[in-house]
Amino acid sequence: MKKLKPYLLLFTTLLVLGACTKKPKTGTTPPTPPPPPPASTLTVTLNKSQIFADGWEEAVFTVKDQGGNDVTSASTIYIDNASYPRTSFWTSTPGSYTIKATKSGIASPEVILTAVNAGPSPFAQKIIVEDYTGTWCGHCPRVGIALENYVNAGHPNCLIIANHGPSNDPFTFSAHSQLANSFSVTGYPSAWVDRDVKWNENTAQLDAQFTNRRAPLGLAFTTTISGNTVNVTAKVKFDVTTSVNLKLVVYLLEDGIVYQQANYNYFGLPNPISGYVHNAILRATGLDLFGETIPTEKQVKGVTYDKSLVINATGYDLTKCRVVAFVVQGQNNQGRKEKVVLNAQAVKAGENKNFD
Repeated sequence: MKKLKPYLLLFTTLLVLGACTKKPKTGTTPPTPPPPPPASTLTVTLNKSQIFADGWEEAVFTVKDQGGNDVTSASTIYIDNASYPRTSFWTSTPGSYTIKATKSGIASPEVILTAVNAGPSPFAQKIIVEDYTGTWCGHCPRVGIALENYVNAGHPNCLIIANHGPSNDPFTFSAHSQLANSFSVTGYPSAWVDRDVKWNENTAQLDAQFTNRRAPLGLAFTTTISGNTVNVTAKVKFDVTTSVNLKLVVYLLEDGIVYQQANYNYFGLPNPISGYVHNAILRATGLDLFGETIPTEKQVKGVTYDKSLVINATGYDLTKCRVVAFVVQGQNNQGRKEKVVLNAQAVKAGENKNFD
């Protein structure tokens, strides 16, 4: 075989290498790599940056991710670095509150909520004490007389409702059992204060209901008598703004009915007490037994809600009757106790009563 000369071999090798190596076109640049995905972000916003520290006005939180999706329910809210269980906030303590949210290890920037002093309420605080009683109950004067003594000793804003029952009492209220069952009344006497706590028969417990609260609303009345009916316009004026479910209750009471009362040696009185005067006997309801819902749009600071109704008072002495109204907390109130009385008012049937 004929061998190639060394310089020809070198030339052939360079030709082969040149053919296998592709040079880039002049003036072109390598492609730019795609940018990294954006870092995940979280934001928390408030529907208002300032509220009254009245225990009612709320600031509502909304948490969104980087895509603008609402992730409030999947996030953890912190107020002043302490986890908070709800998506709205209210307080009775003025000050600045730092709020943030976290989700999947990502924290939002902090926002500030200011709660300003609401000042004193323009309305006097009244309380409701419902006395579950009976003319047959020998222990009932222990509570009934004690409550009347408390009212007469300078506490007219303590409004008593005497709910008589069961059926062997001549003054039994038609819905006595419904109310008694609702508050787990199993023995007599049994008195409930503002539908919140059972009275321990210590007047200090009643005193505390006046001193430890700020009335969020007040009530007033106009009433007229027409035959056997009482025409009522109950008015509720708000000193707070709230979306909490509230209800208005209106009852008719009758005073001054003399009828014997069983008594087991209380207050040095005989058994029975033949001339016992029964007051505040619950006779009828003007609305739903547990209250009619107040429209949320009326629950605004400075706004008055009016409700007109007619109460059938057939069989009762209207010269001895009073109308009592009170506002209670309804259901679904983000931790607020259902049925609790917020404030109350009473007026003699046929008369009017202003806010006070």
